[in-house]
Amino acid sequence: MKVLSKFKEGPKIDKAIYWPSVLITLFLAVYFVFNPEKSLVKLNTVFNYMTNELGWTYIWFTLLAFGSALYLIFGKFGNVILGSPGDKPDFSTFSWIGMIFTASTGSSLLYWGTIEWIYYWQAPPFGAEVGSWEAAEWASAYGMFHWGASAWAMYAVISVAIAYSYHVRKKPILRLSEACRGLLGDRVDGWIGKLIDVFFVFGLIGGVTTSMGLGTPMLTAGICKLTGIAHTRELELIIITVWTLSIGITVFLGLEKGIRKLSDLNIYLAFGVLGFLLVLGGHTVFILNQTTSSVGLMIQEFVHMSFWTDAVGQSKHPQWWTIFYWAWWVVYAPAMGLYIAKISKGRSIKQVVLGSVFWGSLGCWIFFSILGNYSMGLQLSFNNPELFPGRALDVISIFNTSGPAWAVVETIAAAPLGMILLFAFILLAFISMVTGQTTIAFTLAAVTTKELKETEEPARWNSFLWAIILGAISISLLLFNALKPLQTTSIVAAFPLMIVLIIVAISFFKMLKVDKVLEKMQNKPK
Repeated sequence: MKVLSKFKEGPKIDKAIYWPSVLITLFLAVYFVFNPEKSLVKLNTVFNYMTNELGWTYIWFTLLAFGSALYLIFGKFGNVILGSPGDKPDFSTFSWIGMIFTASTGSSLLYWGTIEWIYYWQAPPFGAEVGSWEAAEWASAYGMFHWGASAWAMYAVISVAIAYSYHVRKKPILRLSEACRGLLGDRVDGWIGKLIDVFFVFGLIGGVTTSMGLGTPMLTAGICKLTGIAHTRELELIIITVWTLSIGITVFLGLEKGIRKLSDLNIYLAFGVLGFLLVLGGHTVFILNQTTSSVGLMIQEFVHMSFWTDAVGQSKHPQWWTIFYWAWWVVYAPAMGLYIAKISKGRSIKQVVLGSVFWGSLGCWIFFSILGNYSMGLQLSFNNPELFPGRALDVISIFNTSGPAWAVVETIAAAPLGMILLFAFILLAFISMVTGQTTIAFTLAAVTTKELKETEEPARWNSFLWAIILGAISISLLLFNALKPLQTTSIVAAFPLMIVLIIVAISFFKMLKVDKVLEKMQNKPK
């Protein structure tokens, strides 16, 4: 009875946001189920237009976010505390970093970190020859670039904007629309504000299915490798169901007992797997050397990579990769902003921005450096065992014949104690997906809550229900091969969301000016 009571209690939902979000998503999911191919053709047309004709806007937006992050770190507002005088952080720095990092990555980082280099190796940027040493250098550097400071700068700027409204102005509403109040004023209380939040919810749900679409085949392939059972659609459905129930249980336990503890476990397990691969995998020296080279190349070419559109060469590499990634991060930025804002009370603007950008980027780079370069080391040993002695595997052939998921699994299984390490890797992928999607369910519940005080969390039934909705949609779309249209829709939604995020940033700086934050800091008693 006590558990049931906790499940029912909590802040009330905002029906004007909750029901339109749920109904629109369900309507489109049903439409995609019955018209998957037709829907995908239309959506791809819109997507191609946005990435090709409007791709430059994503590039400039990302650079603007990066510049804003630098300004907040080194500028005059860096010491502004996100909270009342005397407020202390709710979480230790280690847990805070872990909660941010695990919330934003999920199993997608394990997937792309292991095999993204293959795409660049086979279709390298800047006119490099396929399979050349130059292609290998770019292959290691580009993944780190896409998952690095530019992406995390988006998260950081939106985080402090929302946190300022929530923790400093004490607005008991944790929504994207509320962060627009500085520019839009009371209009955020009307239909414009509701539209912003509904649109954000829909785009985020599409982004979640993208992560599910990547994580499920990888986890299924790993289980098949470990047990010898066949890879079937039924097995994928069982995995999503167990995932969904695990997410539901975690959100029911709340931020402290559920998400924080699972995030801590995720960090320990991740660095256990990565440490084993680095030290005992057989390619330690290559991983360290290649990582050093790729970090140097990325820093040296950062400006070039950030601005490159290949308008003359027309290789479409920036459109297929960089612009796609920037659009993907735009979709996730509001959710990450709301989540980081909620857990960052008592920290300064500089701490939140620098912590997000530095630790988030570093964590992603570690994954890409070890997983990706270990995978590349296996391939180079296969191609040229005399020059690259050590464990060998034709990863690219597996990738081309059996698919990316199996390339990931076979890469991990090729290590010493491969089956034991693969079990740990699959467990890590499972927990990573749970922590990532738990954050999304928590955020969706927060956005659809009428009022949410600093000391409150969304109603547990609300968070739990969002976890079930996300799982049910993923299962339905997977059954009818209709995942791709909803995934594409989320990326299409990135363009209008980008405009909203610009409004959020402008509103934030306007609020800082209106509140005379600097004057208050200067007049503060020493």
